[in-house]
Amino acid sequence: MIEGESSPIITKKRNIVLWPFIVVLTMALGFWVFLYDDILIILLWVGIQFFAAICFICFIYLIRLRRLRRSLSFLIPALLAAAVAWLLILPLANVMLPIRASLDHSRDYVEFLIYDARHCIRAEARQNKYGYKVWHLHKNSSTAYSIVYDATDEALMENHAEREACYSVVFSLGDHFYFVRGECIGF
Repeated sequence: MIEGESSPIITKKRNIVLWPFIVVLTMALGFWVFLYDDILIILLWVGIQFFAAICFICFIYLIRLRRLRRSLSFLIPALLAAAVAWLLILPLANVMLPIRASLDHSRDYVEFLIYDARHCIRAEARQNKYGYKVWHLHKNSSTAYSIVYDATDEALMENHAEREACYSVVFSLGDHFYFVRGECIGF
């Protein structure tokens, strides 16, 4: 009997490195999680930008070595970090407003779900039949955050309301619950 020759296993080198993308994605997720903490958000933002600079240097180095596929592994995280930078640097630009609003509202809704799971505020509002109730969220931030239950839905009237040097932004959470973000400029 003739035994068949075993064919050598061809191994391909991976040209794409995943760890830079995973690191930047993890830092961006941390940025979203700590959106209400002024100190940690700045530290994460600086960390993301520092890592983006390292990725960009690696990108340039790999381009010089003519490893184009591998260089893309470092360009994509640098671009993602630049997008995170634009969220903080230009929050008032017309292009960034919808992105910033969806980021803020998604975080507001998750914060409401966490607070509701911890303190059962939906059940408390139904049981005590409140007409209006405010739960203040204590965060490490210069901005005041609170959850408002308003059976008459008049909290929407205060959206972007300005009083003296303060303003508030109201986001509806459904079932007469609202997330209110209030900030005073210069205090």
